[in-house]
Amino acid sequence: MTVRQVIEGIEPVKLQAALEGRTVKQAHRKGKHMWIEFDSGPCLMLHFGMTGSLVVKGVKSHQYMSFKVDGSDWPPKYWKVLLELDGDVSLAFSDARRFARVRLQEDPASHEPVSLLGFDPVLSMPSLDDFSTSIKQQKRSLKALLLDQAFSAGIGNWVADEVLYQAKLYPEVKANALTDAQIEDLHKAIKHVPEAAVEAEADHERFPPGWLFHVRWNGKKKIPQLNGNAVDFLKVGGRTTAYVPAVQKAPSGAAASQPKGKAKGKRKAESEPESAEEAEEEEHKAEEVKPVPRSAKATRGNSKSASASQAEPAATKTKKRQASKAKAEPKAKRKVSKATVQAEDNEAEEGSDVETGEEESGKARKASKIGKSGML
Repeated sequence: MTVRQVIEGIEPVKLQAALEGRTVKQAHRKGKHMWIEFDSGPCLMLHFGMTGSLVVKGVKSHQYMSFKVDGSDWPPKYWKVLLELDGDVSLAFSDARRFARVRLQEDPASHEPVSLLGFDPVLSMPSLDDFSTSIKQQKRSLKALLLDQAFSAGIGNWVADEVLYQAKLYPEVKANALTDAQIEDLHKAIKHVPEAAVEAEADHERFPPGWLFHVRWNGKKKIPQLNGNAVDFLKVGGRTTAYVPAVQKAPSGAAASQPKGKAKGKRKAESEPESAEEAEEEEHKAEEVKPVPRSAKATRGNSKSASASQAEPAATKTKKRQASKAKAEPKAKRKVSKATVQAEDNEAEEGSDVETGEEESGKARKASKIGKSGML
């Protein structure tokens, strides 16, 4: 049996010693990576995986569609790192399923994996011109492209589906087959969906009522409907993909990127609604970031085009709220008075995922077959 280790590259006792006595200077984020910068020494790098969460004692935790974080007990269940700061502030990083990662790293923005990430839709959305240039160089399906963290950092499976629904684009259409108008719609949706989710503070009950998000998590139940249209599911690049055929029409001819070697009937049999649990299982698969040619990346600039106007109200509200909070609560650089790191053993936690020898053997056989067939 193999149990995933959350603390990576350093022993728990050494991580504790490296954190204690240091003063928190600033917090940073890009895509699905977050790091805490201190007054000296390396940064504390956090990758949240599927169920990782940062919890502040006495502050209500975010509640997600697929998992809940209970901060009523302290420290919270499945905690991995606990920081006690000056001013009676306590911070915990928890993860039930051990897909998260905690490590120390000097200047994360300049080193892998962060340095390999593409633009962040919330922090550094490229201009429409730069985005258009990049899209026209891509031969992959739109869904596969959006999930590539080296192209755009932070977009996961449900966000990609929501973006394509809002832009009225078929998931398997090739990126370089889009018209200028479609590229503009895609650019607008990539900016709007993450910003709207951030504005709602990840509370799905506050997401716009017309979003595809609300009807995609019904598992094997009856076919869901959205605004009177049926929602269908297919596999794109091995990922369950929700879309609305009446809105996201499949193009004819070579523009559609069909899976090789699969008959339509067989693909239809795979097209089932995904549950929140299935979505979690898939979400960790595309986390590895691979370098892409610089010419294929959109420039990391802030967009000033008119096409981003749809997202401006949410962004403006967020900035005003942040400015108001900053004025009421002056920033304080808090010192870590005590750090506690959970020692990880080889026993699986309740709710965590493990791989048995039988499962590992099966995966090895499958990998061997794939390798022999030349599909790698």
